[in-house]
Amino acid sequence: MAISLNFQNRFVELADELNEKSKSQRAKIIGISNTTYSNAYNYGIIPKTSSLIRIADYFNISIEYLIGNTDNERFEKSLLTIPFKERLTELQKSKNISTVYELSQRVHIHRNNIAQWNKLNCIPLIDDLIILADYFKVSVDYLLGRTDDETPYK
Repeated sequence: MAISLNFQNRFVELADELNEKSKSQRAKIIGISNTTYSNAYNYGIIPKTSSLIRIADYFNISIEYLIGNTDNERFEKSLLTIPFKERLTELQKSKNISTVYELSQRVHIHRNNIAQWNKLNCIPLIDDLIILADYFKVSVDYLLGRTDDETPYK
């Protein structure tokens, strides 16, 4: 469980812009659970990636802006969302990486995690997404297929 004061501050700032009075109403509007909302708002606990995506989609912001890795608010959402697995495969081909083992060695993420993303078609935790985005020199949002702009945020 990752905790970030930068994420908490950004989340509180965004959530407080909502006109709804109760936290449960805000959570429902954003599309996350009350527990996820409270943990983020009160303690800065970074939720799983699917919840980060819902929050970022609701506020039309980048994941990296949401977690406080950039102050750049610019975000252009893709009209067609590309699945993470497809985007990762595309990026691997661009670097001539053909195996899970090879990717694992290059990014220092356990090969079982990478194999699981491919086999179960699941999305990595934010820490692994940041590592992958840094390695491929793209933004987390590009890696997740949320944008077609691959430029990393600064």
